[in-house]
Amino acid sequence: MTVTISLVSSEEDIEAVRQLCRDFVAWQLDEFPELRQEILTYFEPSRWEETLAALPRLHARPQGAILLAREAGTPLGCVMYSGLEDGSAEAKRLFVSTQARGKGVGGALVKAMLEHARADGYSVMVLDTARFLTAAQRLYHLAGFVDVQPPAGVPAPLRDVAIFMRKELQGSYSP
Repeated sequence: MTVTISLVSSEEDIEAVRQLCRDFVAWQLDEFPELRQEILTYFEPSRWEETLAALPRLHARPQGAILLAREAGTPLGCVMYSGLEDGSAEAKRLFVSTQARGKGVGGALVKAMLEHARADGYSVMVLDTARFLTAAQRLYHLAGFVDVQPPAGVPAPLRDVAIFMRKELQGSYSP
């Protein structure tokens, strides 16, 4: 599999990322039907579409980035990050399509994201992921992320369903 990862630069790229994000929610609903209410609460459809519409602004260069993985022009996965007020970067919306899972696409996206964030001057990357997304947690741990306490001000319901992670951005990462 020859995968290319690039910064999103066109409306076509953005639409591919938006569709991957929609596919991510649909995958969660299919994979975890018992968590339907929780998933739809977090990804409330009208708010989620507003978020997707705002992706270029939320992750605008140079404070953030949206990365898209493709093979032969077919979108396979995405990840994005943006700067936080404390000077760290926050990873968001890593998703790999079902047909590309187990082929190193997720690791390649994480590696590219960390390299771009480091080049953008960030020294720390933080993220949160759902407790039930165990494959994502394994991927992040392999990349050197460690579990941390939730940041101050995180609402109790989110503390119950999310795991928070952090990685120092010194050195290099090999998936």
